[in-house]
Amino acid sequence: MKESFECDVVIIGAGLSGLSAAYYLVKKDRNLRITVLEAKDRIGGRTLTKQLIAADGTKDFWDLGGEWIGRPQPHVQYLIKKFDVNVLSPVAPTSGREMSNTHQLSWQTYLDLWQFKWKLRRLQKRFAAINSDNLSGATYWDGILLDDYISDEIWSSDAKAIVDTACHCMFGLTPRELTLLYFIKNVESAGGIDTFVKPELFSGGEFRVKGGTQQLCYQLISKIGKQNVFLSQPVVQITQSIEGARVATLNGLYVLCQRAIIAIPPHHAASIQYQPSLPAAKLQWLQSIPLAFLIKFTITYENAFWRQSKSVFGRGFQAVLTDPKIGPIGLVYDASSGRGNPALSGFISHADKIDPDPKNRRCFILCLIEQHVGHLCQDHLEFSQMDWSLEPYNGGCFLKNFIPETFTYFNNDMREPFDRLHFAGTETATVWCGFMNGAVQSGFRAGSEVIYHLRPLIAAFPYPEKENKEHSRLLPNYSSQASKWLKWIACGAGVASLAYFIVKNSSISSHSETFVRNIRLVFDPQV
Repeated sequence: MKESFECDVVIIGAGLSGLSAAYYLVKKDRNLRITVLEAKDRIGGRTLTKQLIAADGTKDFWDLGGEWIGRPQPHVQYLIKKFDVNVLSPVAPTSGREMSNTHQLSWQTYLDLWQFKWKLRRLQKRFAAINSDNLSGATYWDGILLDDYISDEIWSSDAKAIVDTACHCMFGLTPRELTLLYFIKNVESAGGIDTFVKPELFSGGEFRVKGGTQQLCYQLISKIGKQNVFLSQPVVQITQSIEGARVATLNGLYVLCQRAIIAIPPHHAASIQYQPSLPAAKLQWLQSIPLAFLIKFTITYENAFWRQSKSVFGRGFQAVLTDPKIGPIGLVYDASSGRGNPALSGFISHADKIDPDPKNRRCFILCLIEQHVGHLCQDHLEFSQMDWSLEPYNGGCFLKNFIPETFTYFNNDMREPFDRLHFAGTETATVWCGFMNGAVQSGFRAGSEVIYHLRPLIAAFPYPEKENKEHSRLLPNYSSQASKWLKWIACGAGVASLAYFIVKNSSISSHSETFVRNIRLVFDPQV
């Protein structure tokens, strides 16, 4: 049975990116008629929180999708603060995480890794000038595979194995599937090399959300309105005309809108039929991102036995999972919940090379973990795994990759609107591309583009609120102690002068009260 209606904006995709775009639009103008179309039977996209049997006899929440956040991620931090969501930090940011001591690194390996990091920093500075206006030399670097660069610049096998593992864990891909330019640009968008190699400078894996990250999507839904979100409605066609954009779904829903935001994985966006057709360059970009194969797992236990051993394992336990035939394929870490229920979580790449049967794969993962924490890992309460390569209308997690010699054109094509169509999704982000922060940022950016066309008189700040002052505090402050003291002294002198002025002019009551209230509004917008 066909159903049709009209609205102002259609948002395709109910993940963090699409819901953030809808939230942005609602906050800017509540009179806008918003419709969110989601292909799956759930919201959340690449976030997925599940309830598992816990040690306290109840069921607790763990993430089988996006999980980690950090202080340098201002957009997802904005949502956490806005919705008053609690987070937990498994380890202090200055200490990093404790790694398995089953294999100590030699000084040669440390030296090799250090010189490799130094070379990556030099490349990062060199690539900083590469943008849409200056692609000089970019084609050359985009044609070099990261694996070839590693082979030329790293001489020790242990250092190569560590870098290979890092690629598996961060991208879900091997260095042979990454170009050097793509790798450096992604690291740069996440704050630079130091963000990953120096935890004391803050990283993107600093906090976990109590109760799971998918609750951010439910919080967004509560602001958007459940009645505006339609599940199990995969979009198959978008037709643009002088009247607007007509969006058609597989299940016979037709929506006529003025603007549409496409916030789904690029390969699914490419499968939609467009009339008129997308520009060839944009379509090529959407088709140029192969899938990343990643499996995430969580195992709950009665006791955190890995903390009770005589080893260095503790609350920050983390170990690399290595298969004798394939090599380093993943990571396992302490994922005990905010309620203190013990658990181990992790992920493995090369899903296409591992037994697809879930039971056999569970045994395989447990055997890998046993190499680090012993046979007690076999005695668990519940084992849950998520093969993201099989997830309908997702097809991979958590990052996608550009094929060689296509990433150089990303600035021109990936975010460029096409008439009434705007493009979001974490792959289009300019900050923390591929992460949850990138999803939120791209949603806000696409929302601001729509506001520019539909409500040009409303200023389009990067955050939904009209005033953005309070959110500047979300960014880490790297100022020196001296500058901090100078700021406090200047602030104190200003407050003292203001107090003296008010006391001396107390006779002018009406003007003084108005003036003081304006000052309070600047420093405390909630007044």
